[in-house]
Amino acid sequence: MKRKLLYLTILGLIFLIFKNYTIVLDSTILAVELWLYKVFPYLFIMIVINDLLINANFISLFKNNTFYIFIMSLLSGTPTSAYIISNLFKQNKISQNNAHITLLFTYFSNPLFLYSMLNAIFNSNQITIKLMFIHYLSNIIIWIIYHKKLESTSQLENNNNINLTESIKKAMSTTTMVLGTICFYLVISNILNLNIYFRGILEMTQGLNILITSNIPFKELIAIMFISFGGLSIHTQVKCILDEANLEYKYFFKGRIYQTIIALVLTILTSFT
Repeated sequence: MKRKLLYLTILGLIFLIFKNYTIVLDSTILAVELWLYKVFPYLFIMIVINDLLINANFISLFKNNTFYIFIMSLLSGTPTSAYIISNLFKQNKISQNNAHITLLFTYFSNPLFLYSMLNAIFNSNQITIKLMFIHYLSNIIIWIIYHKKLESTSQLENNNNINLTESIKKAMSTTTMVLGTICFYLVISNILNLNIYFRGILEMTQGLNILITSNIPFKELIAIMFISFGGLSIHTQVKCILDEANLEYKYFFKGRIYQTIIALVLTILTSFT
């Protein structure tokens, strides 16, 4: 039954793609523009830098491996955070348990992207800084809840050589995968003519872009919900990265549910103070 439903869904999508070819073309061009101007520049260079740092055993300068992952994830954004965790696990620098627990509280949107997008939506530095702070604080709260489940770690000898060309290849592979997921979810949301809520749940950047010109109420709550959950596009990107390291995606998903609830509560509380 499930397989038949899957077949019917795929055939339905094929029909909609042929019926709405202009929408598919426009959506793909928009996805490429979003990726090229708002995702690729920062994501590509941060993946290269993080790969070089991991191979240079930069993590050995930190007494706590989790703290290193947290700081680099905050600076790099997602899916770079998943890339860092996966690479460290594959190189036996963190345990599987620590990799899974760390996935719960190291989801951060690119800080430069987040600031520019929120400022465009609200045209207010105060609201922008507040929502960014809530985004970071919600991760810290999840860490407070789960940090006791983290195992103590010991530093291992690094056997990897720094290879810039290999790091660039990895970065290109990851960023191309990100482009593919953005295109897929943007096309799906547009040919199905979804409303803003479903669009934001499918692809966060598209949802936030619509908020810029939208006059709907509760914009702060909607924006922080999109940002905290991340959108299925980001979830797919993270799952692709985790699958390569045989890490379980469910921990990332669980963390985003917790983060969304915490962020919504904090936003509501700060809106009435």
